[in-house]
Amino acid sequence: MTNWSIQPSGVVAVLTDVNTYAEALGTSLAGLGPAMEGAVTATQSGAIAEAIQSYFTIEEGPRIEGMNARISASASGVVTATEAYVTGDLEMAANAQSASVAAVYPPDLPSGVM
Repeated sequence: MTNWSIQPSGVVAVLTDVNTYAEALGTSLAGLGPAMEGAVTATQSGAIAEAIQSYFTIEEGPRIEGMNARISASASGVVTATEAYVTGDLEMAANAQSASVAAVYPPDLPSGVM
């Protein structure tokens, strides 16, 4: 690969897709609680209720929170990196423009030469 280019509109499209999937995941996970409550109630067993609660508190809760944190941090990192890229592009363009002007109108010429 000899060059690379980030298209901010493409980044927005990808982040929009990621957000769509993240929201779908959140919706699915939100439905898990009532389903588990229904299952626990149907068994009428304190031991099963305790086991399910423990499983989701100790095992799955931290995993789910971790997924959420990673999705959020990844999206935030992409936005920050894209903003830095665009800022760098604008700075390079300004430097190139300044250099072009300086090449045509050198600042060191005595007045009246041009």
